[in-house]
Amino acid sequence: MSRPQNVPARPEPTAPTVLSGTPARTAAPARTTAPAPAAQAPLAHVPRQSATLPDASPAPAEPDIRIFDGAAVTAAADRWARVYEEVYAQALGLPDHSDPPISERLLRHATRPGFSLVAAFDGEDVAGFLYGYTLPPDSLWWDGLTPDPGPEFTREYPQRTVGLCELLVSPRRRRSRVALTLFETFLAARTEERATGLVADDNSVMLATYAKYGFEMVGRMEPYPGWRPHVMVVRQLRPS
Repeated sequence: MSRPQNVPARPEPTAPTVLSGTPARTAAPARTTAPAPAAQAPLAHVPRQSATLPDASPAPAEPDIRIFDGAAVTAAADRWARVYEEVYAQALGLPDHSDPPISERLLRHATRPGFSLVAAFDGEDVAGFLYGYTLPPDSLWWDGLTPDPGPEFTREYPQRTVGLCELLVSPRRRRSRVALTLFETFLAARTEERATGLVADDNSVMLATYAKYGFEMVGRMEPYPGWRPHVMVVRQLRPS
C-alpha cells in the first residue's frame, strides 16, 4: 500500500451572522431557475489487474528408504555398481573409483560382519545409498593414518567402530536432504561406539557434509596404492 500524500486541512465552515431584533420586511426575491448541470462523461472502465505469481515447482516427494543385508546386496551387486558408476561417471578414470572396481569392493564388503546398506528410492530408481560394516579386531582400517593417533585410538574390539564405505546421492536428488536421511537411518540402527569414514581430501562437498553431521577429521592416508590422499573422519555415537 502506497503512503498517503499530505492533504490540506478542510477549512472550517463560516458560522452565519445573526442580527438582533426583528428583521425588516422585504420583498421576496424573484424566483430563478438554476441551469441544469452539464452532463459528465462516464468514467472509463479500467479492468483490475491481478498479480501473476510464478508457477512454483512442486517439492520432490520423500524417498522410500529400504535396508538391505549382505546377502540381498550380493544377489543384486550389479544394480548398486551401476548406480555408483552413474554418480561418478566423470571420475571413473581415477584409481579411487576403478581400482579395485566398485563391484569387487562391494562383494567383499557385503560378507563382513555387521554389513548393512541403506538406500533411498524414487519409485524403483535408486536416489542414493550408504553402506558400511563393523570393523573387526584385526582390521587394517587405520593402517597408514598420519598423524598416528596412537594404539588406544586405533584398537578395535567387538562393537567399537562401524566403517562407512560409501555414501552417494544421485545428482537429481542433491540438496534435498537425502544424504541426511541416509545418515540418520543407517546410524540409528547401529550399536557401535563410533563411526568412521574416508573422503578424498579434494572433495570439499563431501567433507562439508560429514562435518555438518558431526564427524571430525583425525588424519590423512592413502587407502589403496595409487589412490588420492583421503581424510579420515570420525564421529562418536555413544560413550566408550
